[in-house]
Amino acid sequence: MHLHPVHIDHPEVHAIQPTWHCLQRFRERHRFAPGVDAAVAALAAALQEAEITTRPPRGVRARGDWTLWAVAGELAFPLTRGPGGTYVAPTCLTPSR
Repeated sequence: MHLHPVHIDHPEVHAIQPTWHCLQRFRERHRFAPGVDAAVAALAAALQEAEITTRPPRGVRARGDWTLWAVAGELAFPLTRGPGGTYVAPTCLTPSR
Protein backbone atom coordinates (compact mmCIF):
# COMPACT_ATOMS: atom_id res chain seq x y z
CA MET A 1 0.00 0.00 0.00
CA HIS A 2 1.24 3.48 -0.88
CA LEU A 3 0.45 6.58 1.16
CA HIS A 4 -0.91 9.16 -1.25
CA PRO A 5 -0.42 12.90 -0.81
CA VAL A 6 -3.32 14.70 0.85
CA HIS A 7 -4.36 17.71 -1.23
CA ILE A 8 -5.27 20.77 0.79
CA ASP A 9 -6.43 24.31 0.07
CA HIS A 10 -3.54 26.53 1.19
CA PRO A 11 -1.60 29.17 -0.78
CA GLU A 12 1.82 27.66 -0.05
CA VAL A 13 1.12 24.04 0.88
CA HIS A 14 -0.71 22.33 -1.98
CA ALA A 15 -0.42 18.81 -0.61
CA ILE A 16 0.96 16.95 2.40
CA GLN A 17 2.74 13.64 1.87
CA PRO A 18 2.64 11.62 5.10
CA THR A 19 5.39 9.06 5.70
CA TRP A 20 4.86 5.56 7.08
CA HIS A 21 6.50 6.77 10.31
CA CYS A 22 3.90 9.56 10.47
CA LEU A 23 1.10 7.01 10.08
CA GLN A 24 2.61 4.81 12.80
CA ARG A 25 2.91 7.74 15.23
CA PHE A 26 -0.60 8.94 14.31
CA ARG A 27 -1.99 5.53 15.22
CA GLU A 28 -0.05 5.47 18.52
CA ARG A 29 -0.94 9.01 19.55
CA HIS A 30 -4.52 9.01 18.33
CA ARG A 31 -5.20 5.57 19.83
CA PHE A 32 -6.68 4.51 16.55
CA ALA A 33 -8.27 1.08 16.21
CA PRO A 34 -6.37 -1.55 14.21
CA GLY A 35 -6.73 -1.50 10.45
CA VAL A 36 -4.40 0.26 8.07
CA ASP A 37 -7.10 1.43 5.65
CA ALA A 38 -9.12 3.08 8.42
CA ALA A 39 -6.01 4.71 9.90
CA VAL A 40 -4.91 6.04 6.49
CA ALA A 41 -8.37 7.54 5.93
CA ALA A 42 -8.39 9.13 9.41
CA LEU A 43 -4.88 10.53 8.90
CA ALA A 44 -5.89 12.02 5.54
CA ALA A 45 -8.98 13.60 7.13
CA ALA A 46 -6.87 15.08 9.97
CA LEU A 47 -4.39 16.55 7.47
CA GLN A 48 -7.17 18.00 5.30
CA GLU A 49 -8.75 19.71 8.31
CA ALA A 50 -5.45 20.86 9.83
CA GLU A 51 -4.50 24.48 10.20
CA ILE A 52 -1.19 25.36 8.53
CA THR A 53 0.85 27.53 10.89
CA THR A 54 4.42 28.59 11.62
CA ARG A 55 4.22 27.70 15.32
CA PRO A 56 3.87 24.33 17.01
CA PRO A 57 0.92 24.01 19.35
CA ARG A 58 1.43 24.71 23.03
CA GLY A 59 3.07 21.80 24.81
CA VAL A 60 4.55 20.21 21.68
CA ARG A 61 8.30 19.96 22.01
CA ALA A 62 9.85 20.67 18.63
CA ARG A 63 13.08 18.74 18.07
CA GLY A 64 13.92 20.10 14.70
CA ASP A 65 13.99 23.21 12.60
CA TRP A 66 10.41 23.10 11.35
CA THR A 67 9.13 26.21 9.60
CA LEU A 68 5.58 25.00 8.99
CA TRP A 69 3.17 22.82 10.95
CA ALA A 70 -0.14 21.18 10.18
CA VAL A 71 -2.15 21.27 13.42
CA ALA A 72 -5.34 19.27 13.93
CA GLY A 73 -6.59 19.53 17.50
CA GLU A 74 -3.83 18.13 19.73
CA LEU A 75 -2.11 16.47 16.77
CA ALA A 76 0.84 18.33 15.27
CA PHE A 77 2.55 17.41 12.03
CA PRO A 78 5.88 19.17 11.35
CA LEU A 79 6.29 19.83 7.63
CA THR A 80 9.34 19.85 5.37
CA ARG A 81 9.34 21.33 1.88
CA GLY A 82 9.12 18.90 -1.00
CA PRO A 83 8.72 19.37 -4.75
CA GLY A 84 6.03 21.57 -6.33
CA GLY A 85 4.20 22.77 -3.23
CA THR A 86 4.06 19.32 -1.66
CA TYR A 87 5.26 19.16 1.93
CA VAL A 88 6.27 15.99 3.78
CA ALA A 89 4.88 15.15 7.21
CA PRO A 90 7.63 12.95 8.71
CA THR A 91 5.91 12.37 12.06
CA CYS A 92 2.92 13.11 14.27
CA LEU A 93 3.42 14.79 17.67
CA THR A 94 1.21 15.57 20.64
CA PRO A 95 1.70 17.81 23.69
CA SER A 96 3.98 16.48 26.42
CA ARG A 97 2.04 15.59 29.50
